[in-house]
Amino acid sequence: MVWIEKIQTGDHQAFENLFKEYYLPLTRFAWGYVKSKAIAEEIVQEVFADVWANRKNWSIDYSIRSYLYKTVKNESLNYLKHQKIEDEYDSRWMDQKDNPTINFDYELREEQIREAVKEAIDELPRRAKMTYKLHRHDGLTYHEIAEVMEVSVKTVESQMTRTLKTLRERLSYLLPFFLACLMV
Repeated sequence: MVWIEKIQTGDHQAFENLFKEYYLPLTRFAWGYVKSKAIAEEIVQEVFADVWANRKNWSIDYSIRSYLYKTVKNESLNYLKHQKIEDEYDSRWMDQKDNPTINFDYELREEQIREAVKEAIDELPRRAKMTYKLHRHDGLTYHEIAEVMEVSVKTVESQMTRTLKTLRERLSYLLPFFLACLMV
């Protein structure tokens, strides 16, 4: 418990001593799970880095040794779980790379597109947003919009031109999805 108190107060020497005493055995322990020296070392170093970063709030109800081994075990298991997920997705990609298929959840994609368009419209300046909504949502002609906003028809035309250009630029990242839909 003396080590814990010293480390909590920022005693570098106590932390270094703890590191030197447990680094090698913990690395061997982690290797038993991950079967990679580099990954095992990385896991143990992360555990010690977390101990140091959270030293002020570090409290252990049992021995330091038990705490370190349990933490390394949990981190090793988390690594393996993450690796399994990565391997699963990599193998799916390898299976499909020669014969790619595009699987879209169209309802989800449509909702995402609607949300992206709504956000882009909401980010427009106030008058541009009003002009766009009056024309596209309410179906007013440029002449009617000019009357409502008390501006010239030319002003409405130029406002709509700038607004549509802005929306095209902001939503250009959606173009690959639209092209993929056309190919299906």
